[in-house]
Amino acid sequence: MKDEIVLNGIILATSLVGEYDRRLVILTKERGKITAFAKGVRKTNSQLISSSQLFVMGAFTLYEGRDAYTLKNTDVREYFHELTFDMNKYCYGSYFCEMMAYFTREGERATDYLNLLFVSLNALKKGLMPVRLIRRIYEIKIMDVFGQGIQSHHCPICGNDHLSHIFDAYAGGIVCENCTGKTKEPIPVSADALYTLQYINGAPLGKMYNFNVTDSVLSELDTICESFLELYIDKKFNSVQIIDSLS
Repeated sequence: MKDEIVLNGIILATSLVGEYDRRLVILTKERGKITAFAKGVRKTNSQLISSSQLFVMGAFTLYEGRDAYTLKNTDVREYFHELTFDMNKYCYGSYFCEMMAYFTREGERATDYLNLLFVSLNALKKGLMPVRLIRRIYEIKIMDVFGQGIQSHHCPICGNDHLSHIFDAYAGGIVCENCTGKTKEPIPVSADALYTLQYINGAPLGKMYNFNVTDSVLSELDTICESFLELYIDKKFNSVQIIDSLS
């Protein structure tokens, strides 16, 4: 094995391997998404049992192997215990991690992705906003961060900034008055919902989760996000199926 290294990140997924080991998927600031094995972690005397769980954020000391890493130690900065004690929050947090794992790759620096995931899990932890709203904000922001965002400031067809109140997932966002006839599946959008979309797209991460909306606007965001994600993401997330069953 090579010398040990320290990577900062959040555990996105865990799975059991053999009788005592655990496989971890960790999103790291320095090397993107990596796979690491926590050996002997399921033994009763393991010092890694609590620090090799889903949502754990910290500095991971690892040995680098040919195809994966071996976890030696974790300097935990946040456990997000509140999510594990609430089934609803746990499912939404799992979805955020599952979605992040879908988008991220090994070898790419992931500071922005980590920050997005951290503030989103933290919003779930604090519980000051409806989890449905936190979910829609996260979906809109993660699509934007990875280059496939909902266009809400300029018409995605012609670039005009004089927008209508029509959303079309196929076009990529809110279209202008001149392009409404070019939409495939137009969805009416209220002025409040349009403003909310624009705010989410433009807000810095630290100010994304500091507002609320009416039930009607949240329902509009549900419709917009569901139609957009269905078109641009070719994966069915297991955690979403659980969330839907709980709903």
